[in-house]
Amino acid sequence: MTSTTSSNKKRFTKMFKWALLRNRGIMIVFSILMLVGIVLDMYVLLMSDPFEVRSSNADILNNTFGTVGIVSIIIAQSGAMLFALISALNTFSYLHDKRSTDMFGSLPVTRKTMFFSHLLGGITAVGAPFAIGSFVVMGFTCRTVDYFVKDLSIILFTIICIAAAYSFTALIANCCGTRLDTALVTLGGNALWFGIVGIFLAALSSTILCVNIDDPFTTPLMTMFSPYVFGYFFDGYLSTDTLTPLWLLIVWVLIFTAAVTYLGSVIAKTRKAETAQNEFNIKWLPMVIKAGMSVLCGGFAGMTAATISASDFSSMFVFSFWFIAIGFAAFIILHLIFARGTKPKFLPSLIVYICTTVGALAIVFLMTTGLGLDTYVPSASNVSSATLGYDYSDGNEFKDPENIKTITELHKLVVEGYNKSVKRPYYIGYSNYYSYMSDEYYNRDEISEKYPLCASTSFYFKYNKKVGFKTSRSFDDRNINYDYEKMEALLKKLYNSEEFKKLDNKRLFEADGAKVGGKLPNSASLTYYKDNGIDGYESSDIKLKYDEEFIKGLYAAVKKDILADKEYYKHSNTTTNEKFYVKVIVNYAASYGYTSDMYLLGTVSITIPLSYKNAVDYLNHKGYEVNSRVIVGHFVTDDPDYYDNEDDYDVYSYNENHYDYTV
Repeated sequence: MTSTTSSNKKRFTKMFKWALLRNRGIMIVFSILMLVGIVLDMYVLLMSDPFEVRSSNADILNNTFGTVGIVSIIIAQSGAMLFALISALNTFSYLHDKRSTDMFGSLPVTRKTMFFSHLLGGITAVGAPFAIGSFVVMGFTCRTVDYFVKDLSIILFTIICIAAAYSFTALIANCCGTRLDTALVTLGGNALWFGIVGIFLAALSSTILCVNIDDPFTTPLMTMFSPYVFGYFFDGYLSTDTLTPLWLLIVWVLIFTAAVTYLGSVIAKTRKAETAQNEFNIKWLPMVIKAGMSVLCGGFAGMTAATISASDFSSMFVFSFWFIAIGFAAFIILHLIFARGTKPKFLPSLIVYICTTVGALAIVFLMTTGLGLDTYVPSASNVSSATLGYDYSDGNEFKDPENIKTITELHKLVVEGYNKSVKRPYYIGYSNYYSYMSDEYYNRDEISEKYPLCASTSFYFKYNKKVGFKTSRSFDDRNINYDYEKMEALLKKLYNSEEFKKLDNKRLFEADGAKVGGKLPNSASLTYYKDNGIDGYESSDIKLKYDEEFIKGLYAAVKKDILADKEYYKHSNTTTNEKFYVKVIVNYAASYGYTSDMYLLGTVSITIPLSYKNAVDYLNHKGYEVNSRVIVGHFVTDDPDYYDNEDDYDVYSYNENHYDYTV
């Protein structure tokens, strides 16, 4: 393409309009699909369950509309990325036809103006229908600030993603000689990075002990050079816990878009007209795609074979064999596809493939050593919050510096115990079923009895760094080499902290008087638990008063006892080992609206041992006898108000051989 004159705004505008006109069919089709989507949204909302949509309960109505809106915008996002690819291939197709190249080269417009006008015109052709349709959906489905922020964030970020994907395809179009090569490299490049990183993370998670990266959207590394999936990673922030700060993703997408746009304009200025319908303008590009796709295919085959056939370190040999065999076969096939035969030079591509394969095998081998990831424990001073969970549960998040330090010390003890049992190098495979336990089997019941706080079968640690990043580690099995005495001491310290007490009774301490979430209780029950000394606890339930004053007074008394409890580790909701205690359950519910049906909003569960004098005295004063002499099933009350409304309360009377149920 040859330029004979400089650009100006008038010529830029004409080229921009031409690009829009060239994409008018795409704009019409996308707009119609967005309109159909809006109509379907209305139909879904109007035909939904009347208990959910037509209910007078504002929360249910708002959530129903908001969820439909978010899902619709995400579906539209997928359509936008598809049309961005189609439009970009169509807009820059003039680069891949000799006649079109000569015609546009004869126009009095610089290549820079040509590139940017076509780029902006194409982005507008896809972005405008998406934005208009999405804002319409947002208008009639968004009813709360929370959904407004989510909807607006998805819409704005998707527009940026359209620009990123379009600019990426424009860059590839200027690097390729045909439309087919452009499509192959664009799709291959996106799948290449996404796939290789996915295989790498799968190998990392299944190979290295305690490192688990199961969700592909936990790190932007997964989509770093795959602009067509940027948006889906952002969507993941709305529904999943991620290991990387959001600002980093946004900054990276903006940098990526600016970089590929600039590179596209530079290559457009230097592109040779002879490239059209011929060969690659950038000679090394197909080499990278062939080598990368070969590593992807080889990695998948090697991981699969190692998982199926290997039972010891020979898994590395099995992995390497299939990695090379399948990878080389994929390389030959891809070379023939790009070469349209065997005409281009084979040796340069082969050298790139060999170097890439050797590098990938070196990385995988290093992973079998653990890379230090299995022994890493962050410094407490660099952590803003830490989560300790058991048995794959997320557990509680601690922000107190002293508690964070306690959790990191516990993590170090866990790592020390595993280091005494684990055998390195680790095995390769999707499912690492290697037993990391010592050959000596520990007595689980004995450990649970002697160290009850360590009775969990697993530990889960998650740290939020002060710089914004997150780290998580999970240890699946208890280990005979754990220093249970030190671990028990640390857990006692953690459980006795004020922060843990409030987290362990979160709803109780969040209660406003007797209200939770602005609601008064609609039912309450008290259960007596007594160790029968044979096979566990016997229990007996009764209904409690749940008027506001009674519950308010009970909550205040229990809070005092919990905060004053110096041995809370014995009385927490999950570790109570008292011979006798009571448990109070207070339920909060709301009506569906015009029906009498109710749905549970939540419960406040309170464990009350006899040592909680404030709570025990309060219950005794109100007529609910709480002492270790209470026989299971027997209930005594001196509260005359208890009998004022017998329809609302159940009374149990005890008989030596059976229970008599009286209302």
